[in-house]
Amino acid sequence: MNSRVLVWSPAVRNKLARFRSDHFSPEETFDFISQFILETEAVLSNPVLSKAYTEEGGTYAGLSRIVIKRFRVYFEQHENKIVIVAVLFPGEK
Repeated sequence: MNSRVLVWSPAVRNKLARFRSDHFSPEETFDFISQFILETEAVLSNPVLSKAYTEEGGTYAGLSRIVIKRFRVYFEQHENKIVIVAVLFPGEK
């Protein structure tokens, strides 16, 4: 059985590390981001991606996109390697 390799780009890792919420404590925010990462990896590790769409226009045209916890996750797939290129927060354009 082939397993998938997930790679979070440095830009995405930095963006998630800087994420803050005015409504929640730093600990609650860290827990939310941790859960987001785990859920994203679980979905993308599944060989059947039923929720992925291809972005047709804009900055991320041609990239695959899924939505997890209202965050848009853009990624490229090369055989069994998935590279997460960008994450847009809810309301971000």
